[in-house]
Amino acid sequence: MILLSRSAPQTGRSRDSGFTLMEMLVVIAVMGLILLLVTGYGPPHSHRLEAQAAARQVAAAMRAARGRAIAQGQPVALILPHLPGWLTISIQAPQGGIVFAPDGSTTGGQVRLDGAGQDYAITADWLTGQVRTNAN
Repeated sequence: MILLSRSAPQTGRSRDSGFTLMEMLVVIAVMGLILLLVTGYGPPHSHRLEAQAAARQVAAAMRAARGRAIAQGQPVALILPHLPGWLTISIQAPQGGIVFAPDGSTTGGQVRLDGAGQDYAITADWLTGQVRTNAN
């Protein structure tokens, strides 16, 4: 016959067996404060990247206007997209703005965007209608 020994039942719990309610509440409060600080600032913001994106938007608007002029068979004037207010925008074009003809040519002109320490020039070639972007 095999005898099994029984240990005496434990009468008290060890204090190292878990976290107290107060410790859990403190941890949750600290995590809430960290989350509040992180989300309060929002995503990182870069004026330089925003200016590059604005230059690409203007170039895309020029190419779209040229494409509409060719497809519709009538002149189409360039309409600038909504751009950030902190950019300085100047248009150098003949009177009437930059207009694309049905044959793909244009009146020519340039849109300059200045901001964030960089200057972007988006140019439409008068003969071919080709759009180029230059960063200075």
